[in-house]
Amino acid sequence: MKKVILIIAIIFSLSFFTGCSNENVTNAQNLNFDDYIMLSLDISPSGQVVQSLTFSVNSSYIDKHAKNENEKLDFISNLVKQVSEIRTEFLFGYTIKYIQNPKEEYKLNKGLLLSNAVYNDENDTVGFNILFTSIGAWNYYHQVSSANQTNNSSQNKGENIFLKKNSSLGTFPFSSEVKLGETESIYVGERYRQKYLSASSNLSFSQKIEKDYSPTFIYNYSTFYSRLRSDANCKLNDNRGNIHHIWTVDYDELSSENKINIYSYSINTGMWYLFALIIALLVTLIAILIAYRKEIKSFIKNKKRLKLKIINKKKDK
Repeated sequence: MKKVILIIAIIFSLSFFTGCSNENVTNAQNLNFDDYIMLSLDISPSGQVVQSLTFSVNSSYIDKHAKNENEKLDFISNLVKQVSEIRTEFLFGYTIKYIQNPKEEYKLNKGLLLSNAVYNDENDTVGFNILFTSIGAWNYYHQVSSANQTNNSSQNKGENIFLKKNSSLGTFPFSSEVKLGETESIYVGERYRQKYLSASSNLSFSQKIEKDYSPTFIYNYSTFYSRLRSDANCKLNDNRGNIHHIWTVDYDELSSENKINIYSYSINTGMWYLFALIIALLVTLIAILIAYRKEIKSFIKNKKRLKLKIINKKKDK
């Protein structure tokens, strides 16, 4: 039970399918998306937690609209710089948290490791990973606020006195808002989209890409815990045995209404013990009543036989 609550807490401490096939998940290309921005969270049985952010480049589109190969390379280089800025923001935030409460085992490059933002030629993506070496390291850098979670266990359908549904409802990560000023804010998804568009600045296809770029936002949560359930658009297994819960939202559907729901069922052992005790008592009571009924019948039979014997004796006399 504690493990389930911990995993749900990990999911919702983040600050910020329309169709799929039953195959291993290695990257979002397996899910048939050209333009996408994917946030992934992977929990391994060893306790390591890996958070990653990935932008698809969509080289086929760039090849079609760029003047030459050099312009394409410039775009990829610019995108790496833009994603590096996001990485720096993560790093800055974690550094501030460490300074506020320094702990040697959780310091940078020990409890927390960040990869550089790089272009992956095989997957045609730009992204970076953040590795938390233990659950303790994750908990240290992420404070779970009850305000960010809604427990609906008392309202869940299918729940009864024997089965409890432990549920958390949270905001789709790309639908979280980032403040730009005292009164202005922007969705995380829109901000990341603008990072991609900024990579095309001063390139010949910048206006074209600004008009066409409508990425699909993907949240890919991977866990070894098979009992955890969700309202994900689809679920897939990878070759490690992890289950991927995948939510997708199209750019034109991005709003604060986008939610993700994670839940699990647990047995109410107290009620099961009480139920078992009641059943045992009922069975015992029924057995006693049956035995008592047999005793009564036997007593009545013997009484009738005795009566007949007495009557027969009197007749013989």
